[in-house]
Amino acid sequence: MGRILYGVMGDAQGHVSRSLAVAQSLPDHEFLFLGGGSVHTVTKLGYRVEDVPMAGTLYRGTQVDLVGTAKNALQVFARSSPVVRRVASIIRELDPDLIITDYEYFTPLAAKNLGRRCVSLDHQHVLTHCSYEVPREQLLNRFFTCSAVRYLYSNATRYFIISFFMPPPKNPDTVELFPPILRKAVFEHSATEGEHVVVYVRSNTFNNLLPLLSEKKSIFHIYGMEPRNAAKNIVFKPHSVHGFLEDIASCRYIIATGGHALISESLYFGKPLLCIPVGMAYEQFLNAHFVEKMGLGRCWTGKEPTHAVLDDFESHFIEYRDAIRRHARFDNRPLNSRLEQLISEGFSKKSQS
Repeated sequence: MGRILYGVMGDAQGHVSRSLAVAQSLPDHEFLFLGGGSVHTVTKLGYRVEDVPMAGTLYRGTQVDLVGTAKNALQVFARSSPVVRRVASIIRELDPDLIITDYEYFTPLAAKNLGRRCVSLDHQHVLTHCSYEVPREQLLNRFFTCSAVRYLYSNATRYFIISFFMPPPKNPDTVELFPPILRKAVFEHSATEGEHVVVYVRSNTFNNLLPLLSEKKSIFHIYGMEPRNAAKNIVFKPHSVHGFLEDIASCRYIIATGGHALISESLYFGKPLLCIPVGMAYEQFLNAHFVEKMGLGRCWTGKEPTHAVLDDFESHFIEYRDAIRRHARFDNRPLNSRLEQLISEGFSKKSQS
């Protein structure tokens, strides 16, 4: 049995879902998670968690709050030295066979200070470590996001990138791409053809979306918003892993901001996506861009969608669904095999060259 230290960014559920999928795919090994925010939800499944500060992304309305996010990050980084020392102490005590970071700041720094190798396993590094045609839109957005990824979160030894679109790596010697890895709970649900639409947005974003949806005939199941008075066809749903998965498995299509984990799960169930990226969230924009480019749905970058946008999306529903059936490929085994290889080699016990 190998020991794995897994640093995870806890400001978004996608990071936690991905890390949980990895842990559940390697049940014969011991995992110690390290992170803040929603990382602690894995304790309900019996995993141990060490708490560390989190430089998460803050939002204001339908935009990333750049000033607030920067202030939060500066406060966290200003106190980084004692945190890095504590994480280094955890590494020495655990002596892990493999150290993984999913966009977590302190884990790779502590590993580097100890001369230990660390694997970055996330989707964010597709932005900086792969070659793709850069959309002309949102150049400022791209600059800020890629700068943060490159200069704050690129201290690992190797980069395993999970992506539903597979651009070539810039440096194949240190970068490897894998198809999306899905958590165990996803495989416990089967896709069916329903008529309701799932809407997944962050709380307090896209509030003007509800009046538009209330004028449509479909039933909309809303996740991520606080319940409020709304039309009869608007149903606010509480957070529930299996309830949510059953909902997306049985819906007609999905309206979401553009997070990679939800896009991957939606495509697994064969559901077209209308993506509305949060402003200044470049990863969401790029995901949504490739959803549209691959014919899997539509990307809308305006402040709020309109009747014309929804009507156009629905008119191409069959085309999107057929494209998903041609393109969507999901297989946890390639990544599992690669991680098993690194664990058996004691990858993180070796000094970095």
